[in-house]
Amino acid sequence: MRLSHPITDGGSLIAVAALGEMSWFLLAIDARLEELDRANFPSVEAAEHAARGYLRRNHPVSKPWTPSEGKSADVS
Repeated sequence: MRLSHPITDGGSLIAVAALGEMSWFLLAIDARLEELDRANFPSVEAAEHAARGYLRRNHPVSKPWTPSEGKSADVS
């Protein structure tokens, strides 16, 4: 059985780091990480850092809309 480690972000499983012949490689679960799928890393920590960093840079979470933002300032 291959040694593996789940990678989560915000409570969601986004990838798995699996130990290959000589290094760890990333198996993307989240489609936003497709470019990192099967990439090699020297450690589990490096794979986690790369996956989370990639999401932060390329798919930032926008601020949720609130009802007060949709209202006009002048309601005359």
